[in-house]
Amino acid sequence: MRNQGLILTIAACFVASLVVAGCSTISGSIRNRLPAPHEVQGGILFTYEAPAARMVTLAGSFNNWAGTKGGGRYDSSIDLMGDEDGDGIWTVIKPLPPGRYQYKFVIDNGVRWETDPSNPNTGSESGTTNSLVIVPEDVKYAYEVVTGTVVSGEKPILEQAPPSGKEQEVKLELDLPTASQVFAAGEFNDWSPTETRMQKDEDGIWRVTLELKPGRYEYKFYADGQWLEDPKNPDKVSDPYGGNNSVLTVQ
Repeated sequence: MRNQGLILTIAACFVASLVVAGCSTISGSIRNRLPAPHEVQGGILFTYEAPAARMVTLAGSFNNWAGTKGGGRYDSSIDLMGDEDGDGIWTVIKPLPPGRYQYKFVIDNGVRWETDPSNPNTGSESGTTNSLVIVPEDVKYAYEVVTGTVVSGEKPILEQAPPSGKEQEVKLELDLPTASQVFAAGEFNDWSPTETRMQKDEDGIWRVTLELKPGRYEYKFYADGQWLEDPKNPDKVSDPYGGNNSVLTVQ
């Protein structure tokens, strides 16, 4: 009987220790759980926990992946996150325009690129899985659309005369069957990412017909929140963000 009582006592203590440990783990996970990117005053709040990090930045399709897209070098000054309380929680607020954006957190000057553990939404670019944030149309903060041609507040070095002459039909196409929506944006519509919607045919080709006067137009495609140059147009010029704008010449 004494042995049975001893065994029961040990078992009870073991179960109790498991319960306590379990409760501690659950409460800890709840305490450390961070919100997914969401709207706050001034923009979209991104949050990442990295107590041992010395620096964390935000890289994504909205900033040309911190300058690395197209073979560029990582720029740690782009979208630097802050840890104001010193608790290892890094934050940054981005006034993103409505759209779909892929992103990652960059740790210690590019040592690691991590997806967002607080965000279950993911996307893929060039075979790499990234976190995905969808900014709705009804955000209440003010934002500017980055066209990739002129930095906000600056003027182009060369001022061109507005196109003149009789309008002609110009067709643009983009083979991107996985996209949910695509727009054509450029100098012909003041780089609006939502004005010139393209239509997808049964083969997955997005098409639009423009009425343009003779002249030279820089443009890109705006597909699911990402700016893309025209892969079928070899005529390109560099933009200030390490990428290119496609060039359309109407005779």
